[in-house]
Amino acid sequence: MTSGNFVNIPITSVLVERSERQRKELREVPELAESIHRLGLIHPIVIDDDMKLVAGERRLEACKSLGWTSISAQYSRDLDPLYLQALELEENVKRSNLTWQEEVLAVKQYEALRAQQEGGPVTAAKIGEELGFSDRNIKRYLDVAKALESGNALVKAADKFSTAHNIVERDSARRKSSALETLERVVDKTISLPDEPEQPQARKVPLLNEDFHEWAAAYCDRPFNFIHCDFPYGVGMHKSDQGAGQEYGTYADGENVYWELLDTLKMAMDNVVAPSAHLMFWFSMDFYQRTLLELADMGWRVNPFPLVWFKSDNTGIIPDANRGPRRVYETAFMASRGDRQIVRAKANAFAHPGKDKSIHMNEKPVPMLRHFMEMFVDEYSFVLDPTAGSANALKAATALGASSVLGLERDTEFFTRSTEAYFTTEL
Repeated sequence: MTSGNFVNIPITSVLVERSERQRKELREVPELAESIHRLGLIHPIVIDDDMKLVAGERRLEACKSLGWTSISAQYSRDLDPLYLQALELEENVKRSNLTWQEEVLAVKQYEALRAQQEGGPVTAAKIGEELGFSDRNIKRYLDVAKALESGNALVKAADKFSTAHNIVERDSARRKSSALETLERVVDKTISLPDEPEQPQARKVPLLNEDFHEWAAAYCDRPFNFIHCDFPYGVGMHKSDQGAGQEYGTYADGENVYWELLDTLKMAMDNVVAPSAHLMFWFSMDFYQRTLLELADMGWRVNPFPLVWFKSDNTGIIPDANRGPRRVYETAFMASRGDRQIVRAKANAFAHPGKDKSIHMNEKPVPMLRHFMEMFVDEYSFVLDPTAGSANALKAATALGASSVLGLERDTEFFTRSTEAYFTTEL
């Protein structure tokens, strides 16, 4: 790495201008001292003609701790320009006033320059020894720097390095998990409305007029790694005389319907759900405990703190107007299978009006669904909604870049409405 002549100088003659160097606290000096004791000083320190230290403060302090009275050095005037550039980068990495973005990119530049000098790859351990970091931290810095250079928006927006590194780690885990799954797509989300069959580039709504019970029993294609379940809650909405039910039609909502759908989901865990997957499961608080236990029995790891949609226009049912309040929020369990990591953290509550409907009496709005689904859905996601209703969950998933989406709706009228309106909703 170096060039020029080495000189042996008294260790006390080296001047360290701490205020000018703007260095962070020296890292891992005892470990470096132990290495120097075993192997000797492989890289000499660098000084200028006035004996002022240019590079190698950790090495200097390590040798002092070993009781050395002299140390090997090089004069900066004897070094080639490439090495001086490496020295400048090394010093920049250790400046105390760098942002975390500047620091990780400086490490990346240093690695590239050292590889140029060595004529090939340089190990993280070697880079770490020279810069005063552990090889583990060097690997983290390089991973984050790569994400920054690739334009990862989440990493760029991170307020600190630890947040950026967590984002990179989650993305890596999801990418690896996706690579282990089969590569066949369930449905191509880029084909169009049924009334344009003649067009070669026609798009098709990713919605099937199928009953989940029958479909799940026969399914044998690629499993899904994000399941959005909005089963009928089993609270008797089919008996409701609310205006929405009269306008949009009702659906079977007996308690038995709810538990039968849960039974089918349990039966489908092996052929429909990927080994590493997320579940977003809407439910009534009437059945909180039993639903949680049923999901856990299927193998889902359930977060007991539900996601909450607060209807900011104060809409909702009043079970007993004489004895209780209006229910102006709905809840969903967030659950995972395997060690699937989220895309990003989001608030577990979201306020949005509940009145806007066009297809279904209990239609959930796209902005609300998108808010929560930002935790689960990205380009590695294969999304299933087994009771799709308005298909708004499919729209939200598509807008978030899901690799594929598929919804099932057994009610022909709801299926027709959703199909006709699929491309008219603002995403």
